[in-house]
Amino acid sequence: MFLNVRRVANAALFGMLVAAPAIQAQQGMSPMEPDTNGPLAIKYKGIGIQPVGFFAAEGLFRSRNETSDIGSSYNSMPYGNTSNGKLTEFRGSGRQSRIGLLAGGDLGHVKLDGYFEGDFLGVGTSSNSNESNSYVFRVRQFFARSTFSNGFTFSGGQMWSLITTDRMGATNRAEQVPYTIDAQYVPGFDWARQWGLRIAQSVANKQATFALSAEEPQMTVGGHGAPAQTLIGNPGNSLLNATTNYSVDIAPDVIAKIAFDPKGFGHFELKALGRLFRDRVIDTGNVVGGTRTATREGGGVGAAFIIPIVPHYVDFSGSGLWGRGIGRYGSSQLPDVVIGPDGTVKPLLAAHGLAGFDIHAGSRLDIYLNGGVEYAARQVYFTSPTKSIGYGQPTVSNAGCDQELPPTGEYAPATGTCTADTRALWQGTAGFWYRFYKGKVGTFQWGLQYSYTEKETWSDVNSYAPLAIENMAFTSFRYVLP
Repeated sequence: MFLNVRRVANAALFGMLVAAPAIQAQQGMSPMEPDTNGPLAIKYKGIGIQPVGFFAAEGLFRSRNETSDIGSSYNSMPYGNTSNGKLTEFRGSGRQSRIGLLAGGDLGHVKLDGYFEGDFLGVGTSSNSNESNSYVFRVRQFFARSTFSNGFTFSGGQMWSLITTDRMGATNRAEQVPYTIDAQYVPGFDWARQWGLRIAQSVANKQATFALSAEEPQMTVGGHGAPAQTLIGNPGNSLLNATTNYSVDIAPDVIAKIAFDPKGFGHFELKALGRLFRDRVIDTGNVVGGTRTATREGGGVGAAFIIPIVPHYVDFSGSGLWGRGIGRYGSSQLPDVVIGPDGTVKPLLAAHGLAGFDIHAGSRLDIYLNGGVEYAARQVYFTSPTKSIGYGQPTVSNAGCDQELPPTGEYAPATGTCTADTRALWQGTAGFWYRFYKGKVGTFQWGLQYSYTEKETWSDVNSYAPLAIENMAFTSFRYVLP
């Protein structure tokens, strides 16, 4: 019975593939419109400086141990019969606390501003939780923007990607970010915070906006059985992290968006993503085509909407993205590409989607209900009847995925194999924010969130597809600067 209910719920979520959550600025948390000309701004040489941010005390409980902080690792959820699947997880954290500021001035025909915000969810090589919780500060956003009286804007720096759904138009600080306590948001939410250069033009009294951005590229790789004769990335060197790999990128990702804001009817947008992937194939006598540099195209198309079902009280909103090589833009971080038999990168077909309601139940209480999914298609290249290369291989065994095996080592070698690739990640989540106080000295509020998540995998040679299930609960107390 439980499986039937679960499948029905999954089907309902998948049917809402083009939808996403609508968590609005009414919650008193969004730094979307701090006023550099208001009474709370600090005046300095003709510009206004407005502090933004919040102080947070948060906690979480997971039914399976992910060894993750306030941001979940969806694609690393443990299977139930593994050692971590038999252990629960509790953590307390203040690291999502945020500080920032907006500085700007008005020249009449153009407004210039710069925005900065950061939190403490960075990790250094010496970070630990033993005594002083020595984690590091990180930059979330740091950009400059010019806004002209004719509706044209130009912005550059580190910012939310243009692929992220906006609440209005297509300019910075208007992003519609799921208001979950989980810092990894919801599967199906498309986003990145990265370097970008963006232009946008609003027309028809700001009822339509056209935007184009060039953004920082990065390629994520998955799958199994790929030949070794390929170079897809290198460890970081000068001013990059030496403990992680960076892909050998050729050009920025390019994103285009058309947004419509008909007065009284909500917000609608269409978007497109273009990407280039590259690797270096070294001929060892087994590769077709010889030693060469190989480039492949990827990208996707998407749509989003926000509809005020009951204006000021109930919003229904949605977003979705479909294409090849779009994995890194989803919260679950499924791969962009696999390596084919010839050593070249092959973009994976994928689809993302969210659906949600935002209920403003009075001046103190907001409630949100979200359902999301990210899907990666099976992509297999057969080299023999019993051997395959790619993603979701049907010729291998997943027998070791959902077993409690001893750790690897001299005296206790692990046995069993696990090559299961994720087919789909589903999540349903619900939560609320209650404001004890909101006024001239800021906002003090409490939030509670529950989420149910499933990681489904592609089946193996024995038609076995291990399933990971995670139940999570989060709580947060926050004081928000006015």
